[in-house]
Amino acid sequence: MSTIKNKLMELDFIHETKQRQSKPRYCKPASVKVLERLHFERKKMKHPDIPYPVRTTFRDDKANDLTRCIIAWLQLNGHFGGRVNTGGTYSEKLGKYIRSGSKKGMADITAVMNGKHVSIEVKTGRDRIRENQMKVKQEIERAGGVYIVVHSFDDFLEQIKRLLTSAENSADIS
Repeated sequence: MSTIKNKLMELDFIHETKQRQSKPRYCKPASVKVLERLHFERKKMKHPDIPYPVRTTFRDDKANDLTRCIIAWLQLNGHFGGRVNTGGTYSEKLGKYIRSGSKKGMADITAVMNGKHVSIEVKTGRDRIRENQMKVKQEIERAGGVYIVVHSFDDFLEQIKRLLTSAENSADIS
């Protein structure tokens, strides 16, 4: 009887040690909080007849959430920003996956800032840039556009700040 009890205790110990570590709790950066406030103020100005507008919340810990933050920031600051859907769809009628028709490696966001094309690739967590994305990056830069890879909203703001200040400096020179 004691051997069965020992075996059960061993199994219980193994089970306890194999439990996954929980992720650290998400802490919203100050820049995302500022984005939420600015977005809400713009919403109130755009729709003054709505007495209680709904606040939009933003996050930057997942790729889709970070993409939403970036597009909202671009629109709030008078730039164009649009999401590029490179994923295809599954056709039940045909019984197969159909490609989207967009070029492989296209960035997640296409933007125009002060008349300049900017492609923004969003990477979160362990996600890394792929070979076909590097080829598109080189093609865009060769054509005179800008291609940036961002990992967080703060990272995006820092890169855009550098981009805008370098554009201002080059405009001052000419």
